[in-house]
Amino acid sequence: MRPWRAHQSCGMMCRSPQASEYLRSHPKTLRAVNNLATPVATDHCRFMRNLVPTALLLLALTTGCSSSLPDPDPDPVAIPIPTLTPTAQPFRTQTTFVDSVLSINVRYHDGDTRTLDTRRHRDQSWGLYLPPPSQPNHSSREWLLAENHYDGKILLYALASWNDADPSDYLAAGWWLVYPPGAPYEAVDSAIRGVFVDGPELDPARPPDLPLTGAANYVGSAGGLYTYLYGHDWGELAESSEYTEFAGPISLTADFDRDRLTGCMGCLGPIETAPGRHLFPVVPWQGPDPAASPADYEVHFAASFVAAGAFEDTEVTVTHPDRTITRTAGTWRGQFSSVPDVNGHPRRVVGSTDVHFAEADGSQGSFTGIFDALTPGDGDPADAN
Repeated sequence: MRPWRAHQSCGMMCRSPQASEYLRSHPKTLRAVNNLATPVATDHCRFMRNLVPTALLLLALTTGCSSSLPDPDPDPVAIPIPTLTPTAQPFRTQTTFVDSVLSINVRYHDGDTRTLDTRRHRDQSWGLYLPPPSQPNHSSREWLLAENHYDGKILLYALASWNDADPSDYLAAGWWLVYPPGAPYEAVDSAIRGVFVDGPELDPARPPDLPLTGAANYVGSAGGLYTYLYGHDWGELAESSEYTEFAGPISLTADFDRDRLTGCMGCLGPIETAPGRHLFPVVPWQGPDPAASPADYEVHFAASFVAAGAFEDTEVTVTHPDRTITRTAGTWRGQFSSVPDVNGHPRRVVGSTDVHFAEADGSQGSFTGIFDALTPGDGDPADAN
């Protein structure tokens, strides 16, 4: 007879098949029960009546809890920082402005050039929507030019400002889209984009006479195309993209002691959208703003310039107060004017930019365009075209 059979009088084992099964599967508990086989068994029987049901309850609770615990959350997937590939935007091209007709050489396929002018290729022309020219005694006008050729289309926006007393003193700026054969004009992604800023005062054959000391401040405007690819924090917009035209203030400081030029786009005021303002056939006129507004971005530039007044650099930084910028890559280039202001400094600085940036949630954006800035004595920057 096993020891625990001596205590059948307590009614603990013989009446509970579950308890017997429990003890058979738990040898340590069985040994503890056997040790309770003493002449004074009554108290132990009371103890065992409480012990075994409690053990069974704990076992059941433990089994239930272990089976209902959720799997731990997986580690978050790291968002890779993309490789950004800005492209330097050559802004030099040949233009003429004779008898109120503006001609522009467009860089075409395979290095060829095509000349569009405001007489033969004019699609639209305005003066009504422009702000007053930034320089006194100047007039301005803008055109949309188009050419539909057998080997592709060209869509070009141009703005010109000229001295009323001497129209040969002019500045022309804008950008174009060169399409491959057969592509409709709506297929913007298939087109080669180009920008230009040109005028007699930017002629490389007549470089400016730069001061050797001192500094000059320049204030003006920048404009072009703003694009944004949405990351995962944008919900339903994730992996979609938008583009629109932008316009914003730019400020520059030339340190002639160090041959350094620094500046910022968006520091003197917000970068605003101008949907369809210039390229309305491909950018909807006054369409809705992108959900990711460009308004709070700031783009900071720095470059060294040479004696001829030209500069080109990749020292570009993008900041935003609410979005984490993980990478910036950009290029900007430009030229000082050969015409001095009243203080003997070049009266203006012009150039082009292509700035790309990535954010922590995988979003990416870019600003591609041109800029023109004057010394304060040569115009009212608030009215810059």
